[in-house]
Amino acid sequence: MKLKRKSLLLRIFLSFLVIIGLLSTFNVMLFSFFQQNLREEIIRSNQLLLDKGAERYNAHFERLKAVLFQTYYDQSIIKFNKQLVPSNRESINYLFVVDIVRKLKETANNPFFYMENLLVLYRSDLFMVDKEGSSSKMGLDGVVYFNPPYTASYWDAQFESVNNYRLHPVQNYPKEHAVLDMKRIIPFSLKLQGSNYELIAMLDADKMDQAFLGNVPFLIQTDQGETLYNSLSASSIGEFPAFTQGESWKLYQNQYFFQHVDPQNGLRYTMAVPYSNIANQISKLQVTQTVILLLSIAVALAVSYGLSRRLHSPVKRIIASLKLPYEHHPRMETAIEEFDTISNHIGKLIEERSQVHYELRNSKSLLTNYSYIARLKSLHTGISEWQDFLQSEGPFFLILYQLNNRSLVAIDDGIKRWIREYAEIVLSEHGHRAYTFQIENNQIISVVFRQDGPEAVKDALEQLKHTLDRDRQTCLVHLVVSPLFDHSSKLHQAYEQVSAMLLQACLLDETQIITKHDDSVSSMFAFPADQEQNLLAHIVAGNDKGSLHAIQSMLDCMEKKQATLAQFRQLAFSFGSRMVKAMEHSGVEASFLMEAEIALKRFTICYTAQQFRSCCEDFIRFCVAQIRAKKEIKDDVIGFVLKTMETRYSEELSLDQIADQLHLSSAYLSVYIKEKTGANYIEHMNRIRIRKARELLTDSELSVRMIGQQIGYRNVTSFIRMFKKLTGETPGEFRRYQAFSCSNN
Repeated sequence: MKLKRKSLLLRIFLSFLVIIGLLSTFNVMLFSFFQQNLREEIIRSNQLLLDKGAERYNAHFERLKAVLFQTYYDQSIIKFNKQLVPSNRESINYLFVVDIVRKLKETANNPFFYMENLLVLYRSDLFMVDKEGSSSKMGLDGVVYFNPPYTASYWDAQFESVNNYRLHPVQNYPKEHAVLDMKRIIPFSLKLQGSNYELIAMLDADKMDQAFLGNVPFLIQTDQGETLYNSLSASSIGEFPAFTQGESWKLYQNQYFFQHVDPQNGLRYTMAVPYSNIANQISKLQVTQTVILLLSIAVALAVSYGLSRRLHSPVKRIIASLKLPYEHHPRMETAIEEFDTISNHIGKLIEERSQVHYELRNSKSLLTNYSYIARLKSLHTGISEWQDFLQSEGPFFLILYQLNNRSLVAIDDGIKRWIREYAEIVLSEHGHRAYTFQIENNQIISVVFRQDGPEAVKDALEQLKHTLDRDRQTCLVHLVVSPLFDHSSKLHQAYEQVSAMLLQACLLDETQIITKHDDSVSSMFAFPADQEQNLLAHIVAGNDKGSLHAIQSMLDCMEKKQATLAQFRQLAFSFGSRMVKAMEHSGVEASFLMEAEIALKRFTICYTAQQFRSCCEDFIRFCVAQIRAKKEIKDDVIGFVLKTMETRYSEELSLDQIADQLHLSSAYLSVYIKEKTGANYIEHMNRIRIRKARELLTDSELSVRMIGQQIGYRNVTSFIRMFKKLTGETPGEFRRYQAFSCSNN
């Protein structure tokens, strides 16, 4: 309370307190937000896990229905059934059983069906056939799958059921007649009304559980509440709660329960997830966070007060010394290096101020003349007019400061003036005799007169870089240092040297210092002609995916070969200008052309590979969208041609055939298609066929050769070559990528 309100100590300490309060508040809010989001994320992820698992179960049951239905009408099964009719008992041919066993074994052994066995049970004398053989009524009690409750009488009673397909509750069966080693089986039966036989698929419940959902507490019930399957881990759950209509999850007995009801078959899937461990961890984390927060605030208060005192004490002493006359000015020594530097330089600045004033009044050097600075803005002329002055200055080198915009708005004049003055101060502090000027809108140079070359300013440049990096989001600076020139008349040559070295700037989001000249660097980066033509072809065709793939490949190549910033900009402006011309040729409106020209300027504020990628993607998508929109303007003739090609792409359809239907000549129709769409008939046909090929490669298991024949290519080599030309990859690479994407999803 004894401190003055304007005291530096009080203001610094209060600033620290405000920062501590803000950080503490942010920390508490962040943890509360994290705790709530964690609970919601657990619910969302587990509900999604159950939904996906239920979808897999339902899809598998539908697949099994199709398999059972197809097997049900197998000719061997039907023929043998006819022989079991009482009127035909004398002509029973048991050789049909061999065919039936082979069919059942082939189906049951398919690993994708998860079947342990597949049985055919004939109602006549309860004769049974499975993948291992057959058994009559007398021997059914010895068959593993006819153990209670699923006895022969149980399955005989199923012939009276009105349901065609039915899932039966899970039951434990011994493996290979070993009583101690049990396997959980879900019977799935198919029986048609009035039929003499039924199919029973013995499904391996645990294999399906591992494949579709994983080892989690899981339950499948019918809409009447009958339990069809409960996973082994569900045995630890005492009771599954009842869900009200529309309720998908609930917290019950320290467990989260999730439910999914299939609208088609009425099956209810329920999953349990324990939440006690997570709740305990969150509680412990909350206690730990509170303790750490309180300790941090206490330590921060103590440190803040101590730092405030340390900062205030030397400042107070320096200010007291400034009030003394110059001849009595003492040199302050403190525990802070920066304050020592301030104190040591105060005396030097006073001496230099007097000396500078004297030189400005008496020197006849052109550096005090405004006309000299004006001539520096045009370095290619007028240098001979200063030679008398320059020869008297001795050896020198140049430092070029290239100021780069971070936005499309011009750099503020105040920022330029601050950089120029700060560079002058830093060079002066390091004992260099230098003259700093702004010669162009975004260029500043320092002429440093020394005998020992650019190595002498290394420390000064590092200090400049450290300071300029702090504000690089406002203005990014490239520092270029020329070699030592022995005579001042070579100022023009030195400027050309640093201008050429500026092309060596790399893709970096920080201040760069360039001190060595590399003759191998140029502003151009050459690509193969076919690669450039491929990109332009995709742009003109309105193919945004192909265009993005092509430009990304080119950027990847440049990044791999460590291309410079100038080379990246040259590529961007070169192809950007070509895209604008492509828009003009396509008849895109002037307003969109103007937007494209504005978007093209964004490349001037890109300094990293990611920024160039982002700008290229946005620019290409915009341009291609306008070109494609212009091409998609409705035209009856074009609509008929494209519709005919879409429906008959697999045939050897010629342009003459379409022209005959339109009562036009093929030559006129060819020119008309090219004029209206920007592509000829063959190009359209190839694009349609390749699009159909992409669909078949994604949705079918057909070979590449078969797909090529189905879409109209009689030669598989031609198909592969055209597919790669239009998509940038072969059919095999495309299919592998799609399979990889699906597996990750």
